Amino acid sequence: MSRILNIGPDKVCLGPDRLIIHAAEPMDLPIREFCRVPVYFEGHKYYVRSKQAGERPRAVVYELWPWPPELQEASTRLVFYDEAYVIERDKMAATRRRHELFHLVLLPLYPLLGLCWSRWKNQVLGAWGFEPGSITKASIFLTFNVFIVDGIFVGWLGGGIVGVRMWDWALLLLLGADTALRYGQSLELDVEHYWGICEWMWPGR
Repeated sequence: MSRILNIGPDKVCLGPDRLIIHAAEPMDLPIREFCRVPVYFEGHKYYVRSKQAGERPRAVVYELWPWPPELQEASTRLVFYDEAYVIERDKMAATRRRHELFHLVLLPLYPLLGLCWSRWKNQVLGAWGFEPGSITKASIFLTFNVFIVDGIFVGWLGGGIVGVRMWDWALLLLLGADTALRYGQSLELDVEHYWGICEWMWPGR
């Protein structure tokens, strides 16, 4: 005879020969023929036999079978399915959704994000799904194009406005140096901290 109980927002159907979890959030419970992940519930050991999409408000339905006594091979990873596990899973899912939202909002600014300094790119933008190396290379392409446009403005048009030309030359030199140095760093292997704009001016910060 089956028992039905709630573990947080999940509905669990516990029968004599299987365990059915109607999970509100997807769980990292792979289906394997070998090296299966042990899942413990109420002191009993199970493995994931199958999973399928659930009906709202549940996301996935997992079917778990009792662990065969003769099966000795198992993953080193253990899952203890209980209320604490569900709470932690839901927190991680909420964090992931926030990161996905930030990623979507900031996506139109992709080339500009690489101008941020390395710590921000690694710790914040990386968590939001932006690969530091990729956005840095996009920002290098951006600064190179600005360098070309400013070079045309300064060299060919002569600055155009009296009193501004000195600043145009300064900007041109700064963009040229920044583009060259950051591009050189991006070609190196195993770069951990991709420079943001002018970050190379403070190497020992």
